[in-house]
Amino acid sequence: MYCARGCNCVLAAQKDGILNQARSFLATCGILAICCAALLVAHTGSAAAGNLKPESNSKAVAITVDDLPGAVPGRGSWQAVGELKDLQRINQAITGILKSHHAPAIGFVNEWKLQVSGERDARVELLQWWLDAGLTLGNHTYTHASLQTTPLDQYEDETIRGEVVTRALMKAAGQEEKYFRHPFLMTGPTQEVKVAFEAFLKERGYRVAPVTVDNDDWRFNDVLGAALERQDKQLAEKTRAAYLAYVDSAFDYYEGVSRSLFHREIPQVFLIHDSELTAECLDELLTRLERRGYRFISLDQALADPAYATRDLFIGPEGFSWLIRWKLAFGQEADWQNEPDPPEWIVKMSSDIRRAKQKH
Repeated sequence: MYCARGCNCVLAAQKDGILNQARSFLATCGILAICCAALLVAHTGSAAAGNLKPESNSKAVAITVDDLPGAVPGRGSWQAVGELKDLQRINQAITGILKSHHAPAIGFVNEWKLQVSGERDARVELLQWWLDAGLTLGNHTYTHASLQTTPLDQYEDETIRGEVVTRALMKAAGQEEKYFRHPFLMTGPTQEVKVAFEAFLKERGYRVAPVTVDNDDWRFNDVLGAALERQDKQLAEKTRAAYLAYVDSAFDYYEGVSRSLFHREIPQVFLIHDSELTAECLDELLTRLERRGYRFISLDQALADPAYATRDLFIGPEGFSWLIRWKLAFGQEADWQNEPDPPEWIVKMSSDIRRAKQKH
């Protein structure tokens, strides 16, 4: 438990002790003691005021990037591997921007996108770029499978297949792959499956990578991709602006939930995707976070905060922020329906785009 008053408790005890000494001194030394006591109390008050400096309001956020080596607009990560030239441009841009902002991000990999005949080495090199930039990698299953619909034994196989190349690259770079990110943020259809899979992850040296700030950026990426394909500059600019505004509203919301649950702003874990949208908006996005008072930290550093020891009690078909899941541990409702949604026109266009692509 945390002391809500922080250092005030200690200061109050110190002050009480000094006052008791002062009263004893007054009883034996008369008027002179009154003067001494007054000076003593004044000094104590001054010292207390000096020690009651407000805690640093510096915020911290860990950047996590899903669906490496690239998320294709209008397609799920289990449906399309993307064009190599596009992935090279996107990953070069994203890693460069992260490095320029000194943001120690982690990228979560779907290794099936590496298995393209004639392009395997070039696609593996995309992951190497992340390591060369001082970043790290994690497991996102082989094909971006859902634990909600995939039998547990098959899902475990997906996890093992999804680590083959990544672990080898990280070992060569002196790193260890230790984080797993659930696709769709779906952590299990039943308590039994959830517990069993988490035990499996622990056996393989993994820790679940939670998310506190989610933002449906894939929908904006769908619309941006369609705008660029049609060379509709007006729609592209409108989409980028709407996305940045939406991220601002998402941080407003999750910061508020953090303060409500923990009476402070905990280090956030921010989910974005390895996409065209991120390549085009990341520099401005990180700049905005800096203006909000955020500094960038690693996922290791974020999860070292005591808030992340809070149990995730949610069981069900939805995937959403751990801040909302943690409400259950506080005896509250996991009201994920109240999370901020993208603008309706983005949601509609994204849905229409995906339906149209599925027909072809």
